[in-house]
Amino acid sequence: MRFWGRTIWNIIGSAFIGVACAAVLLTGGSAAAGAQPLEAAGQARLAYICALADMAVYDSDMNEAVRQEMGKFGWQFQDYRNVDKRAHTTFYTLVKNAGDEHGRATLVVIPGTEKLKDVEVDLRFGKVLFGGRTPQEFRQFAATEKVDANQPMVHQGFNDYTMTAFFNPDGDGVMGADRLKEFIDEDGEHLYLTGHSLGGAVATLLAARLISMGVEPDRLSVVTFGAPTVGNTAFAEEQGYRIDLSRYTMGGDVVKNALQALKAGYVHFGTEYRWQKNENSHLYNHAIAGYLDAAIRNYYDEVLQGDLSLAALAAGKPELLAESSSGEELAPKSRLPWNRSFDEGRVYIAPVAVDVPEDIANDRAYMKVVAGDILMSQFSRIRVDEAFAMPGAEGETLFAACQRAEENGCDRVAIVSITGRADKDNPKLCRLLASVDIYTTAGEQLMSTLTSTTTKEITPIEAVMYDMTRAADDIKAAQQQGILPE
Repeated sequence: MRFWGRTIWNIIGSAFIGVACAAVLLTGGSAAAGAQPLEAAGQARLAYICALADMAVYDSDMNEAVRQEMGKFGWQFQDYRNVDKRAHTTFYTLVKNAGDEHGRATLVVIPGTEKLKDVEVDLRFGKVLFGGRTPQEFRQFAATEKVDANQPMVHQGFNDYTMTAFFNPDGDGVMGADRLKEFIDEDGEHLYLTGHSLGGAVATLLAARLISMGVEPDRLSVVTFGAPTVGNTAFAEEQGYRIDLSRYTMGGDVVKNALQALKAGYVHFGTEYRWQKNENSHLYNHAIAGYLDAAIRNYYDEVLQGDLSLAALAAGKPELLAESSSGEELAPKSRLPWNRSFDEGRVYIAPVAVDVPEDIANDRAYMKVVAGDILMSQFSRIRVDEAFAMPGAEGETLFAACQRAEENGCDRVAIVSITGRADKDNPKLCRLLASVDIYTTAGEQLMSTLTSTTTKEITPIEAVMYDMTRAADDIKAAQQQGILPE
């Protein structure tokens, strides 16, 4: 997994996409042959990016926000669809060109169950024989009627979806698998296959099929969330040492083991990472939003090593704090009336204020870090100052922040507050509001934005993420108009 550790993460490019629970990581198997194990922070990064990508291919406002943010930082989405009597399929490629020595990163994302036809696929849980080296042979093996139970077999519906999506020519006369092989054969890339639920099962089976066609196993990695089992013991034993598979499961998610309960002989393989649902969310345990929430918390826990603060986050972004960068001249220093020097365009980020209901209060630290992280990514030079206790009154807060900004050599001040209110009709739901105000150190307001959303389909942490991405759009617009520094 050397590629992820050095390449894909280096070219992510944004706090929201690049970063941007009390989850216990338990390994349930050995890594596939040829795969190098990732350190905990690297594995957390991988899980976060894949969870974001899996969220982005579902249909909702939050998912559109994720996709827009990824697009801003160079991720290009391309969808491919194919339909036959067995399945109506969709998969996406997400490609980011770094334009430097880090090369290109490519994810293949397969959505979970969304359509009635997907449910039909899920319920087709008889087994078919797995084997062959070509698409034609794959079909011949799967059509075999008399099969020894000790031979490798896979879920019929998952196999149907995989064959339709990747091994039948689409409307352009091209097989999906051939499109993916071009990334590997022509560009020498490592592919990351990921999916939630049905999508995770298909991603696993796709990896097995590609390896059968001659793709080197160490050119593929699979990351799944809440995926059911794919095949029997013989299949697991045959593919377990070949496929670099990371399976993320959630406590209380019944889907991951549903096939074992319905049909004997299904067996999991790969390395399992077990998470626990965020109790602040009313979402059911299998929801992709719950997995993304866990991935966010796990990422910050691992990368910040328990110090969930903007100071710790900023310490990992030295280019934002540096007095000089890459030998280039920064903006000239100016003088305040009492001869204190400051950098034009440097933004002081005041401590993020969070006022939310007590039943989601244990998410406050994550909300602060998520909000601050997205805000940091909007500016080229910043100062953060969490050691400073902001006064309570609004006027006093602004005065104190402006004074503190001058003391830190900044000429702009960003004040962020997150407010949550429980829904009157449904106490389990909450509306999260994010306000972002940016001033000069003289107290002149340059920009103000207020965004809000509810936790109807997402978690409180994700609601803050959604609000802040919308606020980031307003910041970008102000920068384009020359009102704010880049």
